[in-house]
Amino acid sequence: MSTTPDVARTAPAPCRSDAPACATAPAGANDAAKHARTMDTIRAIDDFYRRTDELYRQTAWRMGLADCAFDILYALLDEDGLTQKQLCERGFSSKQTVHSSVKRLQAKGLITLRGDSPRTMRAYLTDRGREEYGEHIRAVLEAEKEAVDIFTDEEQLRLTEAMARYIDALDARLSALTFR
Repeated sequence: MSTTPDVARTAPAPCRSDAPACATAPAGANDAAKHARTMDTIRAIDDFYRRTDELYRQTAWRMGLADCAFDILYALLDEDGLTQKQLCERGFSSKQTVHSSVKRLQAKGLITLRGDSPRTMRAYLTDRGREEYGEHIRAVLEAEKEAVDIFTDEEQLRLTEAMARYIDALDARLSALTFR
């Protein structure tokens, strides 16, 4: 399943520690080393997201699916009967992208929508959708499980805690920025 929003992430331009006048680097040697480590970490995080997105993009392509269609089928196999809003949240896609993908998947007979009004409509995998993609998506889920299982229980906990701390800190700092 895709892990990032449609918005591209870009890290600030790296500041070489050997550059004589790096405007963003702190003055002292220890500060410069910490700055270099921080920049390496930012690049590693950005690389992680790019590589993860590319792995899922290639997986979807090999199944003959667009990224968003893959995300929708993946989400519905996990929990059938999701709203388009929930599908947006699960796949990190815009309302327009999900709406278009839902219409295409519905036209192909892979999903169906049920509800009394547009606001209560929920998407469900059809028998055809389960037949054509269920096994493939379960294989992706199994690969994800096996990849996580390389970590001990303690490492999994530390990893998820560190990721949560990072995203909370980034959210607080980006939310505080003003651009006008």
